[in-house]
Amino acid sequence: MEKDLIGRLVSLLAPGQISENFEIVRIEETEKKIIIYFDEKEELVPDVLTGKDVVLNGYLNPVELQTFPLKDKAVYLLVRRRRWKERGEKEESFSNDYDLYRKGMKTTNEFGIFLKEELGLSTAEYNKFWESLTS
Repeated sequence: MEKDLIGRLVSLLAPGQISENFEIVRIEETEKKIIIYFDEKEELVPDVLTGKDVVLNGYLNPVELQTFPLKDKAVYLLVRRRRWKERGEKEESFSNDYDLYRKGMKTTNEFGIFLKEELGLSTAEYNKFWESLTS
C-alpha cells in the first residue's frame, strides 16, 4: 500500500518518463527551493545488453530540470541515468536515452511548454519573475 502511494505521488510530481523509469532517492528542501533526486531504476538494462552478464558502470552526469513550483518554492528534479557494461569489458558502456527535457530549456517538457506557450517566457525570464513573487 505504501509503495503504491509513493508511486502515485511521484507520478504527480514528475512527468511520465521520469516517474516510469526513475525512482526517488533523496529530497532536499531549502528556504527557496526543493530538489528531488532520481536514479534510473536498476532493472532497466539497455536493450543492446539483453541476455548478457552485465554490471553497473556508474552514472552519467546528472541532469537538473526545473518543474512546476510547490509550496511557493522552485522545484528541481535531479535525474541520474545509469551506465552498464558487459562483465569483463573495460571500455564500452551503454545507457538508455530518454526525452526528459524541452530542447534549449532545462525544464521538464511539460513545464517548458507551459512557460513558452502559456506565459511566453524563457526559463531565465520565468526564474526572474518567480523570484520577484517569492522574495
